[in-house]
Amino acid sequence: MVASVFAIGAYSSARDAVNSLQREWLFLHEEGGYSFERAIGQGGDPSDAPLKDTWEFASQAVANLLPFQSTTNLLQVMCFVIAPLVFFTYGAIAVTRDEQYKMLKFRAVREGPRRLFASQVVTLTLAVTVLTTAAYVVSLLISTVLHLATSGRVDTTNLDVPADLAATGPLPSFAMMIGTGLVFAFLGMSAALVFRRPLYVLPVFLVAFFLVPVLGRFDPRNLLMAIAYPHLEFVGGFLPSTPHPVPEIVAALLLAAGTTVVLALTYVVYSRRSHYTT
Repeated sequence: MVASVFAIGAYSSARDAVNSLQREWLFLHEEGGYSFERAIGQGGDPSDAPLKDTWEFASQAVANLLPFQSTTNLLQVMCFVIAPLVFFTYGAIAVTRDEQYKMLKFRAVREGPRRLFASQVVTLTLAVTVLTTAAYVVSLLISTVLHLATSGRVDTTNLDVPADLAATGPLPSFAMMIGTGLVFAFLGMSAALVFRRPLYVLPVFLVAFFLVPVLGRFDPRNLLMAIAYPHLEFVGGFLPSTPHPVPEIVAALLLAAGTTVVLALTYVVYSRRSHYTT
């Protein structure tokens, strides 16, 4: 549903951008005698180009309707806006399901705390990978349907529409979404296991993620963006804030180390707690 809303928004943006270009061009032609080439900076004086930015924006807006470019744009929005909330929530709820349904004592007797904790980590990793793959497939399907449905409905006369991305174009965004999903799923898992009730930690996470500004370069949100920025090109209208400078390798190592430490501390708390009286 989220992907559909953003896809429809992309079509609306493209249509509005083209209509705006046509209106501005008509005004310049009637009032200033501009040719279209002159208005976009392809005439004798490149500095006299009042329509150049509007023309480039409209061209890119139409390109955003192409299947792989649209899929990439959708994945980027989901990766940095939707995925943290969804996967944190999923991680918090999934690992407390046994306790909620009074099954924890039986699994603890059968498997022991170590195997039980490890199985939860593995299950969460598989779930994030499967859900992200499903999101990619759905996004590509929606983007393709949108492209077929809107083909010919937007006037591309005089536009220089960039070619669609290669089939591998969405893969960096796909990989980034898996990484983001794992980080926030493990954070949700750890918070829920330590505090034992996901409903306690979800409101705190929502406030911290959406309302609290990024707290310097070592904030996990900043580290994720520092990893993403060298590999992603945000051209679909969604532009996250520029991260505080952290080398990409350093950001990846810090994020991996921090997630590992959080899981290790969670295991210490989890393993010392009785699971047989729940």
